[in-house]
Amino acid sequence: MLYRKFIALVEDHAELLTQQWIEEVKTNPATPGYKKIPNEVLHHRAYDDYVRLGNLLLEEDPSFHKQAAHYMKLGRDRATEDIKLSELLYAFTLSRVVLWRYVVDQGIINGTLDLQQALDFYQKVTNFYDKASYFVAVGYEKYLAGEHHEKPEDAFVDKTVKAVTKWFIRDIP
Repeated sequence: MLYRKFIALVEDHAELLTQQWIEEVKTNPATPGYKKIPNEVLHHRAYDDYVRLGNLLLEEDPSFHKQAAHYMKLGRDRATEDIKLSELLYAFTLSRVVLWRYVVDQGIINGTLDLQQALDFYQKVTNFYDKASYFVAVGYEKYLAGEHHEKPEDAFVDKTVKAVTKWFIRDIP
């Protein structure tokens, strides 16, 4: 299936995608705070997500519960680095844009069926990034509100995941 080919393409070229993202995030006028972060630090952050894309997208966790705590911590961590929330969220957007641009530029979308599968893949990627961005923002805001817990309480994560799940996944009668 072409869907798995997209995932393999991204995971196999995670290094190149990471370098492209670092270039984008360091030169984009919407993310000036990233200029002060060493490339090695940025590399570690982006590379991990690109190389684990398949696990992140295909994981049997439709509620995103497992990832919620990770991305909330990421939001808190960036708040401690004085990265503006708008820059952090745009850096996420740039990560998704770099990924999609690379997939499209490879020329593997050759027909109507390929295009449909590509759009399905893009929808899944976008859904993932939207949920991750939400939880990053929650973690960031909780830090600014003075809640500096290293690990979010399970009850809060459960409540937040349930709320965002209603937004992303509608029950079909």
